[in-house]
Amino acid sequence: MQHKIIIRRHRPWLRPALIAGCTGALALGAWALYSYTRATTVSDFERAQTEAEQLRAERRQLTRDLRAARAEITQLQQQVVYAQRSTEIDSQACDAVRKSLTDLQAEASELREQVAFYRGIAAPDQARAGVRVQELKLSEIAGRRGRYRFFLTLIQSVRHEKRIGGRIELAIVGSAAGVERKLPLNELAPELAQNLLFSLKYFEEFSGEFQLPAGFVPSRMLVTLVPSSDGAPRTEEGFDWQRVMDNGEDLHEVRE
Repeated sequence: MQHKIIIRRHRPWLRPALIAGCTGALALGAWALYSYTRATTVSDFERAQTEAEQLRAERRQLTRDLRAARAEITQLQQQVVYAQRSTEIDSQACDAVRKSLTDLQAEASELREQVAFYRGIAAPDQARAGVRVQELKLSEIAGRRGRYRFFLTLIQSVRHEKRIGGRIELAIVGSAAGVERKLPLNELAPELAQNLLFSLKYFEEFSGEFQLPAGFVPSRMLVTLVPSSDGAPRTEEGFDWQRVMDNGEDLHEVRE
């Protein structure tokens, strides 16, 4: 039987060397891990700071843009107010001009009427000697349906050498229930009969009120002048109802 003899060499430095090596390796690994972690953390921190600075810069820019937008909005609002005010002023000016024009037209129309009136007195129409209607106006009395007021002006169309007297006969022509009727004014307002007597050398004015019956639709008003002087002609003039209600002067027909 053979025996193996194992000889172990005693190495007292090996264990401390292994321990030192392991400790160094661990220290190196820890340092490497620390360095990597620190580098990564610093990089993330710097990136976060950069992003935060960019966001702050964007916020400052947005603030400036917002201020500029508000200033522009304020300016536009002022322009709108100015434009509206200008439009109101222009509209008021136009209204004032239109009103002035209307007033001037009304004044001119009134002056033309007065000129025609006095011309008829100063230079009478010799072809129609006698008395004639210069103007007739009708107006409905407010709040009294069917009640009207008339204004009548007569002139003498001769050389005014003497007075002409006579009477006035007024009548309303219209329809009721589809039937044409003629209503003498002395039946509608008997109290007016004694007042419708004329005696004039130049002109004379008359006025009065009358009530139309319910359901009666007027179409014309007849004015008959019956002079009492010898040689003066009897005249009858018909006026369209609506037109004398509007302007009181349009003659529809004349019959003698």
